[in-house]
Amino acid sequence: MNLTAVIDRRSGRLAGDEVQPGQIDLANYLIVVAQLGLLLLLLRQFQIESAAFLRLAMLAFAGFAVHAWLPLRMRMPFFVMLSFAGIGVVMGGVNAAWLVAIGLVLLGICHLPVSFAWRGALLLGVAGVLALQRAGLLPFPWSDAIWPILGAMFMFRLIVYFYDLRHDKTPTTPAQSLAYFFMLPNACFPLFPVIDYKTFRRNYFDDDAYRIYQVGIDWMVRGVIHLILYRIVYYYLTLAPHEVGNPAELIQYLVANFLLYLRVSGLFHLIIGMLYLFGFRLPETHNRYLLASSFTDFWRRINIYWKEFMQKIFYYPAVFKLRKLGTEKALVIATLYVFLMTWFLHAYQWFWLRGSMLLVAQDMLFWGILGVLVVANSLYEMKHGRVRSLGTPVRTWRTTAALVLRTYATFWFICVLWSFWTTESLEAWFSLWSALGGEYTAELLLYPSVVLAVIVLGSIPREAVRNVRASEQDDRVWMRSRVVTVASLCALIAVSVEGLHSRIGTDFGTFVHSVRSGQLSRLDTAKLERGYYENLLSVDRFNSQLWEVYMNKPKNWLDVESTNLKRFVGGFAQTELIPSFVRTTRHGTISINEYGMRDRDYERLPAPGTFRAAVLGASSVMGWGVGDGQTFETLVEDRLNRERTGNFARYELLNMGVPGYQPPQQLVMAEKAFGFEPHAIFYIAAGREITRSVAYLAEATHKALDIPYEGLRDISAKAGATSGMDEDEARKRLTPHGREILSYVYGRIAEESRKRGSVPVWIFLPQVREGVWQEETPETLAIAEAAGFVVINLEDVYKGRNINEIRLAEWDDHPNVPGHELIAERVFNGLAEKREAIFQPVGH
Repeated sequence: MNLTAVIDRRSGRLAGDEVQPGQIDLANYLIVVAQLGLLLLLLRQFQIESAAFLRLAMLAFAGFAVHAWLPLRMRMPFFVMLSFAGIGVVMGGVNAAWLVAIGLVLLGICHLPVSFAWRGALLLGVAGVLALQRAGLLPFPWSDAIWPILGAMFMFRLIVYFYDLRHDKTPTTPAQSLAYFFMLPNACFPLFPVIDYKTFRRNYFDDDAYRIYQVGIDWMVRGVIHLILYRIVYYYLTLAPHEVGNPAELIQYLVANFLLYLRVSGLFHLIIGMLYLFGFRLPETHNRYLLASSFTDFWRRINIYWKEFMQKIFYYPAVFKLRKLGTEKALVIATLYVFLMTWFLHAYQWFWLRGSMLLVAQDMLFWGILGVLVVANSLYEMKHGRVRSLGTPVRTWRTTAALVLRTYATFWFICVLWSFWTTESLEAWFSLWSALGGEYTAELLLYPSVVLAVIVLGSIPREAVRNVRASEQDDRVWMRSRVVTVASLCALIAVSVEGLHSRIGTDFGTFVHSVRSGQLSRLDTAKLERGYYENLLSVDRFNSQLWEVYMNKPKNWLDVESTNLKRFVGGFAQTELIPSFVRTTRHGTISINEYGMRDRDYERLPAPGTFRAAVLGASSVMGWGVGDGQTFETLVEDRLNRERTGNFARYELLNMGVPGYQPPQQLVMAEKAFGFEPHAIFYIAAGREITRSVAYLAEATHKALDIPYEGLRDISAKAGATSGMDEDEARKRLTPHGREILSYVYGRIAEESRKRGSVPVWIFLPQVREGVWQEETPETLAIAEAAGFVVINLEDVYKGRNINEIRLAEWDDHPNVPGHELIAERVFNGLAEKREAIFQPVGH
């Protein structure tokens, strides 16, 4: 088809106008720019990925505004310069220089004036040296931060590039080569689609520019929607293995575990959509993979770039060499070979991104089982023919019903296989199925029914888009896409505005806050089972230096655990603050007194006429992030002494907070506190008290710690949690008893307090990030009241506050100085309201 004719027909220009490739008129340009402005706002409102990605998106969208008006011959070089600038913006000057220098060496070897055999040998030699450095066996002068990005740029693309240099005789230019390896979005995404070099060049501005740009925006919006759906799944549907206790929860675990892949498909849509803005009309990365109707169909639909890469580099060459064995044997052997290499290359990818080889049984078995299933499916299709599910065949109700059933069965089989792949061990996966012996409830039908409904709706015949040029689409389809994109942008931005979603209701506002948050924390992420892709996408967990680069985190920033404020003491508490220890931090001095408290020096016993309270809690109580004298405990103490609330001459609040302490550890701290004869025990609850109590008791069980509390020992015995048991298994057994565990902790602290003449006071202090860790708050509050605590609930202490004004940093949600002042104000008011119950003149 003549491109000029197509553009004349579709773009609205007068017939006969001279059309240059890549040309866009002013009206359409302004439409695209306006949508990019909305998209940038959407990325900011929902904190999509990292702070580095927002900076990169700003650079990319600003670069597009210039790129779209440049002569075509200048656009590729401009994209290369913009990509280098993006690497610098994200990685910093030094890291960027090393990254580009190493990349240029690898690229230069590909073009040496020697035979391909020699070039290949040199590449292998250099790659071997880099591999030894990546494994830590050889020293290197650059930061660890560059390894994942260097790997993402070269570990697969170099294979494709070298293959095309050898087999494709089309001349390549330096700008094309540099653009291919140093693609603008790559600096922010270690997990990157394997883009084919030939396609990268061939499809460059091969359609109407406006329509290329518009499809890019469509895909980026679709990517954001996938990422938001991923967050919803993570927050509200995902279960940790120890939480799976009955068939309904097992089904929920299987479905949610597979749906976490939405993050991969979302990021890939963002990446390719951004490349569209610079004229690279690349194929789609995924095609409705949840609606695959067979194993071969699943392989074709999910991560399409990977499938194309494996076919090009391994499958077709293998089939060609094996053709003398016959078509069927060649297909079987070549397909099994592809899946063997897929396993190896996934381990290879893991090495370059994480620095270690992935050699685990379930990974090998997953790819082996999937390979055998695809082979069997392929042989069946060879004998009986394959329905072209990606096309638009004529449907009858019988064929549609058969398609729905095949899709439904495939979905559940893939969910089971995926759960197998993502568990930490084979033992952990087998233990999941013990949930089938649990109680069968009506909830068991929920997910199967929803999945069936989605598949039925998704099976409605519709036009298949694939990699068709946008200018060849039907005008009605094109306009419908425009409406969907703009409506999605506006709706999501509107929902993200606090003034709007807060009016709908508290629950909806909490839901929006959780979805907008870039920090997924519904579950204890250290205990949540993670799959292959989750482990490669969580940069903060496998490459702290790169994460600090992404978050623009200062290199000398210390967190509470890296300041070495604690020491190991053994026993049930395990750790304590180091007595008489002083540490200077960027936030101020942290001084620990002789008794191991982050506080001023006190006498062992209170003076006559003095009200003394021991304050128990974790890092926010200890005061990480503020200097001596700036903690809310000190501020409340000072104000009590100024205003003399109650009938005492003096007030002392003993800060006995220890970073990382969980509720059961406070039993030990309370016993220590009683030695100072307090009039009151202030227990500061941080949220998710039940879950954290279970987690700590499971940890103590796994470590075979002596549990000095008969009530906790009895609960463990009743749950079947035995000393030395695997921690995940112990959590699974203890989780049903979580309320009982916390009731014992609260009950013992309250009872022992009253025995010693102390008033037990329970104060709920939420996390700075609104909505985080509060799902258990109502139940926890009821347990505290039942135990006999005087309750002060500060759940709305941060409501209406700008989070960036009251927390330490984007990567550290501890309250800062204004945050502690805010807490102190609310704690003081709460104590004043309960003065008659708390400030009792009890004799000591």
